[in-house]
Amino acid sequence: MKKILVIGGSRFVGRVFSIFASRNGGFELHVVNRGNHPMNLENVIQYKCDRHEPQTIARIIPDVTYDALVDFCAYDPGEISTLVDAVGDRIDQYIFISTASVYAPGNDYLDENTPLQSIPAHDMSPAASYVRNKATLENELVAACGKAGVRYTILRPTFVYGPFNYAPREPYFIELIARKRAVPVPVDASARFNFVYVIDIANALMACIGDSRADDKAFNLAERESITYDKLMSIFEQCNGEPFRTLKVTVAQVLDENIPLPFPLTENVLISGESFASTFAFNYTPFREGMEKTFTVFHSLYETP
Repeated sequence: MKKILVIGGSRFVGRVFSIFASRNGGFELHVVNRGNHPMNLENVIQYKCDRHEPQTIARIIPDVTYDALVDFCAYDPGEISTLVDAVGDRIDQYIFISTASVYAPGNDYLDENTPLQSIPAHDMSPAASYVRNKATLENELVAACGKAGVRYTILRPTFVYGPFNYAPREPYFIELIARKRAVPVPVDASARFNFVYVIDIANALMACIGDSRADDKAFNLAERESITYDKLMSIFEQCNGEPFRTLKVTVAQVLDENIPLPFPLTENVLISGESFASTFAFNYTPFREGMEKTFTVFHSLYETP
């Protein structure tokens, strides 16, 4: 049984990975987080500790060799290098969950050969800081693992959807539909974007743990289908089984009135996940199939009796 050290792993992507890996039968998970969300899963041992205390982590986890460390919650520079310094002699592979946001928006699908975007140092907005820090952490991972002799893997998911999503993306729309409120639809939005199902990320992680084809590589994770706001609303209507109330708005209104629409309005964000699919003979969940399951979960939470 492979021993996996998980950093984070109690909320969205990490929680789904922990659930599915614990059911796999081939993994023993040692999950380190702040303990705010108890796991209570077979084959999962949870340790209450902040990741910013790497020496404490090194002390409280079993002194064994871990087949992989999976890091779901590195956001600030220094968080990876200090962890490698503390436990690098006990891990064979470091898997970092980065983001496809490290690429600048483009007109076509962006693959792993696309240069990472450069964010000006003076731009301290939350979105800019997030992207800049993730790109910095990718470089930090390469350097720290190279120094420690640890294999690394970087996974860059595009927009993630699915059960346990706490980000106001698809749950934002599903809650409005379930509570029979008007859903704002930008009639002149031109952007195209694509998604990846959270369960696909969990399966992708299990596929590349301990697999030499993932050694010292970066992979995007994305299902290919191009989605627009109109197409997204059509899929929601199919999931709902009947039309729902909508409020037609323009892009200008969305920006002027700060309507919290979660996806791009005018710039395409299309990510190619083909490299991972071809390398690992991996099949992504079709968007409508994954969204139907997601819609059912969230609708049941939000609908009024």
